[in-house]
Amino acid sequence: MYGKPVAAEIEQWVRAEVEHLRNNHGIIPRLDVVLVGESPASLRYVGKKIESCRRLGMNGHLHSFAPGITARELREEVQRLNHDPAIHGILIQLPLPRHIEQPVHGLNKFDVFDAVQGEKDVDGISRFTVPELYRAQADAILHLPATALAVRRMMAYYGIETEGRVAVVVGRNDITAKPMHHMLGGRMCNATAIWLHRYTRKADHDAFMRSADIVVTSVGSERYRITADLIKPGAAVIDVATRVGSDGKLHGDVDFEKAKEVASSITPVPRGVGPVTVAALMENVVRAAQFAAGLRKPGYDFHALKRAEVLVAK
Repeated sequence: MYGKPVAAEIEQWVRAEVEHLRNNHGIIPRLDVVLVGESPASLRYVGKKIESCRRLGMNGHLHSFAPGITARELREEVQRLNHDPAIHGILIQLPLPRHIEQPVHGLNKFDVFDAVQGEKDVDGISRFTVPELYRAQADAILHLPATALAVRRMMAYYGIETEGRVAVVVGRNDITAKPMHHMLGGRMCNATAIWLHRYTRKADHDAFMRSADIVVTSVGSERYRITADLIKPGAAVIDVATRVGSDGKLHGDVDFEKAKEVASSITPVPRGVGPVTVAALMENVVRAAQFAAGLRKPGYDFHALKRAEVLVAK
């Protein structure tokens, strides 16, 4: 399951919507990205997002802050951006420094996330966007997190059936595994969702993995590997993880070359979910601009990306 055709389909919709917003409403969608520190990986990811915005006719702006910024100071900066009507979407690049991610006391990353109002929360991580996914209110969701949206778009594109299937999600990241678990197990997909993480006993991990019709993994550690013997014959495997190996190449969690002989469908790393995630973020930025202009209602349509089906001009 290559990501390029799925990303192309999303981008075609994005270009059409951007043109419509510009020509009919005088609006150019704008994404502002908040980056703390100078992690090479984060800089690379942010660069791709900003470049993608500009390539698709939108505006992208980066706000960089020193790694020593406090959670309170960062929240104030995000609040300032949130109150700017010229900004449609706000993304806080993760991970944040440890003193914000896991403080001993005081404000933390969730307080920073919650400084973004729901319509602008294109990463789907604030208290204004999470409840609808948790409650499985698909028609009320403002923004699905980009990776979950990318996985859902890929499953729709490649015809991966979810209803009644057993889906295993590996990892506990706030913007990948967590929302994907709720998405798969909720009314959006109606699968039996099993959540595996670092505290899952190995025997249980292996047994659940071998029972899975769908595997979605997002660990990204050299200490974690899904080998072909853990894959149920005919399963669909979606590898969201990326890490740079000792060979300097990008790798996922799955032993791709051997697992592809067992799975019915599998995403490669790279050229799999990655490009679709960036395209899905662009979709959310357009949605944010449409919300700001009063042109859209919440909810997603996964049958097709067409103006008549997704844009509500009221």
